[in-house]
Amino acid sequence: MKISIKLALQIFVWCLITVMSVTVSAQHVPVVTDDYRTEVVASGLNQPWAAAHLPNGDILITERGGTLRVVRGGKLLDQAVDNVPEVYFAGQGGLLDVLIDADFDTTKRIYLSFAHGTSDANAIRLISAQLNPLGDSYRLENVTPIFTASPLKRAPQHYSGRIEQLNDKTLLLTVGDGFDYREHAQKLDSHLGKIIRINRDGSVPQDNPFIGNEKAKPEIWSYGHRNHQAIALIGDAVYQNEHGPQGGDEVNLITPGTNYGWPIATIGRDYNGARISPFTSYPNTQAPLVDWTPSIAPSSMAFYRGRLYVTALAEQSIRALSVEGDAVKDLGKVFTGIEGRLRDISVGIDDTLYVLSDGDQAELIKITLTLLR
Repeated sequence: MKISIKLALQIFVWCLITVMSVTVSAQHVPVVTDDYRTEVVASGLNQPWAAAHLPNGDILITERGGTLRVVRGGKLLDQAVDNVPEVYFAGQGGLLDVLIDADFDTTKRIYLSFAHGTSDANAIRLISAQLNPLGDSYRLENVTPIFTASPLKRAPQHYSGRIEQLNDKTLLLTVGDGFDYREHAQKLDSHLGKIIRINRDGSVPQDNPFIGNEKAKPEIWSYGHRNHQAIALIGDAVYQNEHGPQGGDEVNLITPGTNYGWPIATIGRDYNGARISPFTSYPNTQAPLVDWTPSIAPSSMAFYRGRLYVTALAEQSIRALSVEGDAVKDLGKVFTGIEGRLRDISVGIDDTLYVLSDGDQAELIKITLTLLR
């Protein structure tokens, strides 16, 4: 059987990305410096992707294989959350983000994003569910799909899947370009390569920017994205980061209806070294506030004590950004005692930072600042 050069290259890239995604991260020894200290809260996590902090202090952690774990009192519980929906676990797919509803005290509701479907037809899906106690852990009840991206695609790559809740209680979800479907990022009749905005029940807010455009998906909030891994809310402002290919990693300030350029304009090059576009900027597209070339592979962001902290997979680092509107400056690497591929960063209810490393023996690491930054 003959395989085209293009298909062979795609298979190689998919394999490379998959191998990278399961690389075992370094084990972290607690660090104490003049301005911060770290401690390992939980270890033995299997390909974790995101952490969310419940009001009672419990921490929910997604594992890409489809398990939702619980850390309580500094201990990883043996009993996982029951009744988590089946996920499509392949490539970069699986169980991805988890978000606690802003009104959790009354709704008991959480949101999960995950790859759904089969190898021939799959997509990112968003569900809502009630989190109720069960034994030493929890059980999901009233599980309701509230969004599934279309069109369905092949290839288990570039799902994105980060969730955020705006101050008006609507939900944002990043939907990746599907890797081999990058032209869809510029198509308004496709969810691929978009940030979508929906109400908590899955309905479409009537102030979305493309309401009334019969050729556009009404859920679309912004477009022209590649593989966006993080959203951070600072007041009412929404900041996002995304992976470029070889170079062209970005931080953007997201505004409704805006085109962020992919793949028309990018600084990055394709994996075979070819130029994706002759344009690094293009009319009516928004240039990034920060560009990382070579790639650092940004994975998550959290706003904490006046700075935006970004974890990186390829660079195996945490970076700090100063942020004031569209004036965003990369301040460089921080917390350099933490090494390895870093998947997620979040702020706990104890006002400290929590970082998830990547891989099949990953850890949840707590960072406590001993000096105000």
